Amino acid sequence: MKIKNKIILLLIVLLAFSLRIYGLNWDGGNHLHPDERFLTMVASDIKLPSSISQYFSTATSPLNPSSYPPYQFFVYGTFPLFLTKLLAVIFGLNDYSHLHIVGRILSALFDTGNVVILFLLTKKFLAPLLYATTVLPLQLSHFFAVDTFLTFFIFLTFYLLTQKKYILSGLIFGLALACKISALYFSPIIFIFFIFHKNLRFTIYFLLFTFLSFRIFQPYAFTSLFTPNPIFIKSLEDLKNLTVPSIYFPPSVQWMSKIKVIFPLQNIIFWGVGIPLFLSPFFLKIKKLKLSYVEILSLIWIIFLLLYQGTQPVYTMRYFLPLYPFLILILSRFSPPKILIVFHLLFCFAFLGIYSHPHSRVQASTWINQNLSSDSVLSTEYWDDALPLDNSKNFSIQTLEIASPDIPEKWQKINSQLTNIDYIILSSNRAWASTIRVPKLFPETSYFYQGLFSGKPLVEFNSYPGFSLPFFKACYYFGPTNKPLEKGWFVKDSDCLYPGIYIRDDTAEEAFTVYDHPKVLIFKNEKD
Repeated sequence: MKIKNKIILLLIVLLAFSLRIYGLNWDGGNHLHPDERFLTMVASDIKLPSSISQYFSTATSPLNPSSYPPYQFFVYGTFPLFLTKLLAVIFGLNDYSHLHIVGRILSALFDTGNVVILFLLTKKFLAPLLYATTVLPLQLSHFFAVDTFLTFFIFLTFYLLTQKKYILSGLIFGLALACKISALYFSPIIFIFFIFHKNLRFTIYFLLFTFLSFRIFQPYAFTSLFTPNPIFIKSLEDLKNLTVPSIYFPPSVQWMSKIKVIFPLQNIIFWGVGIPLFLSPFFLKIKKLKLSYVEILSLIWIIFLLLYQGTQPVYTMRYFLPLYPFLILILSRFSPPKILIVFHLLFCFAFLGIYSHPHSRVQASTWINQNLSSDSVLSTEYWDDALPLDNSKNFSIQTLEIASPDIPEKWQKINSQLTNIDYIILSSNRAWASTIRVPKLFPETSYFYQGLFSGKPLVEFNSYPGFSLPFFKACYYFGPTNKPLEKGWFVKDSDCLYPGIYIRDDTAEEAFTVYDHPKVLIFKNEKD
């Protein structure tokens, strides 16, 4: 590779990593991502083993999450957990307040690795640049979770297979499985690859080294060399049961009103990748496009994961992250016009705007502590974060079981609570955005929210993608909303904290907004 090309690639890699660690402490140390919070708790409590034999002892290893009563249900891969723990110990950051930062940096590093792989596959700079500035990978790189690790190892497995490095690709695929067992979804693509090359010996090598790698980096999935751990198997079965939409499990209510395949595709196009790149195929004559077998396999993987995962009970955006580098690989072949690339970059930097000021829940907490008297009674919704986050004034907080099934006892209790509550606080759209979409299942809850939203909130804190422009006198919001009783695609707000131009992403999937930029609404309870 020429020195000039090395410098350009290095600049793109540095850009990708810089964007991924921008606003690294985006929640101000409040651990506002629930999955990350759980992984941080586990990583803080587990301990490094004293020997290799202890490391592989499922029953006695202090590194095994299942050895600790609070973490009997552990379905994540252990490689990201172990690596984060090891580096946290080495750098003296092995505590709950700092360990997640180590995990976030690693998440950013591994996702940045996809930029390099894209260059190795295409020998061009367009695909790496486009992936470096694609929104969903940017967002998930800010979280200490396993999705970015998984995607990197799946994509690296694919690249190594194209280079006929079968042993190394097997080791890497084992690491993918040790990040998340759903890496198995990539098996059909691997199967097609080996069918195409018709080499049984190399297939055996691949399978052997895949098992070896998985056995080393997910050791507690086994009780002996080959015997699966029943606790691990049961945890996976329990997880599968939790994904079935049910009014008894609040996070699954949102899926009852969504259209399979269409909704995840909509989120990929509008939010995960962005409209500009999806317009690029319209600027190319199809007859000029000839796909290589690498691109054909990529396209098969994209379609397979979209159809398979998109027809499962849960199809949250992060489950589709493993198709993003492949999707960028395909879209870059359409050579988007420069104007579309400019809009793609604008969308990227608009999204990064959410990390340029305090988290909306942090803003709301500050406002509550500064403006409400300490004898005020506040509400919070079950299955959501209570505000204020620090509660330095010791507010009395009552939890409304708002996401529970609509039975008379539920509303007898809530109505009784409302007689004492001074301020109703909705710290995200978790409850109201999902229950009002299924009014037949939640008639009373829907009626409650309709009544609540018929009035104007006392104050609203949001953090939409966009650009803060201090010389503006107001916030200008563009895009649809899912707020009850509100219509229109444009809103002007003269009372906002950060004047500028913003894109409303209210209709995006819940997880896209609720962790790092939820809408917080505070209503004064007008008691009769």
